[in-house]
Amino acid sequence: MDREYFQFYDGDKMGIKTIEDEVIIPAVYDFIEPFSGGLFNVTQAGTHAYFDSNGKIVLPFQNKYESYGNFTEGLARVRINEKWGYIDKTGQEIIKPQFHFAEEFSNDIAIVRNSEDKHGALDKTGKLIIDYQFRILLKFENGYAKFGDYKTYGLIDKSGKIVVPQEYTHIGLIENNKVKVQIKEGEKYKEGILTIGGSVEWNNNLDKVNEFNLKRKQFISMSEQLIQTMYSEGCPCEYQRFRNYIQWDKPVSFLDQQEIFYIFSKHLEKDGDNSFKCKSCGTTYLQNWEEYSIALQVINVKITKTGNFTEKGAKVQSVIPVTLGFHGYNLDKLKKTYKQTDNETVINYLKEKPDTNSSLPKAWRSWLQKLFDNS
Repeated sequence: MDREYFQFYDGDKMGIKTIEDEVIIPAVYDFIEPFSGGLFNVTQAGTHAYFDSNGKIVLPFQNKYESYGNFTEGLARVRINEKWGYIDKTGQEIIKPQFHFAEEFSNDIAIVRNSEDKHGALDKTGKLIIDYQFRILLKFENGYAKFGDYKTYGLIDKSGKIVVPQEYTHIGLIENNKVKVQIKEGEKYKEGILTIGGSVEWNNNLDKVNEFNLKRKQFISMSEQLIQTMYSEGCPCEYQRFRNYIQWDKPVSFLDQQEIFYIFSKHLEKDGDNSFKCKSCGTTYLQNWEEYSIALQVINVKITKTGNFTEKGAKVQSVIPVTLGFHGYNLDKLKKTYKQTDNETVINYLKEKPDTNSSLPKAWRSWLQKLFDNS
């Protein structure tokens, strides 16, 4: 069973331990890459060396190259004079630095890029076995590599032959000659399992995604109309519920708030770094993107200066409606304050004006409102 290693620090210096707390490399070095290809890539004062799993130096510290990569399949990338090549574990230059960029070897093949940003592939002798022709070409896995143009993707085999056409918006990992694919048809996405050389077995896994995307699109359109209406009568800042809705300072992504503030910010003028000011009333908003994890970025907004306006909107309710919802952690804490509902309920909540007939019975207020609406 392979041993597990992890990096540890002593002050600002790094070392390597096993999961059993055995020190393999003492914490006296500037940086150590994770274990790869049987070796640790160690950096110290601008020089590089490679250590084995016992902490012994295999390749001594040197600075012949500007950059040293990790070993994979017996070779490591190196860069000099802005050109990339490969060395072996003795430090011998196996493939002369000549590429605009080069990836690590995988399946005995490395992806390389020329000065025209076209990608090809080479073998371990340095022979270009797939010509420069692809805008995107990812590393080979299980005998195949994904190619594409950031919009659609396909697959090639080791000879460069296209085995899956470039028509899918997503292609997953290949296992047992099968791969998960997604395709866009109109405004909807479909997902299925493609057998390489065969057909796709489609499923309904993305039905909820399609429903959400449609709901989001409709919400954006309705929010744009709402903000336009508010500006035709003054500005959105005059509505207490609107101001409350777009202000956010929690480590949770509030999707409704993000969409509305993005639309609203288009009507504001820049007032310094991350600061926006309403042209109508002068209210100033500070926007900050906070990154809580790789998968969680939150837009936090707060009012830093209240402008000159007359309050038009109704008071904030104790339970606030949401439609797109939240993304993040500990979402249960929000259930007391926010209630999942639909687009129309959120828009109506934001635009609702104060009830000037609150002393009348509810049925009378409803009748008066209908009479007013029909007048």
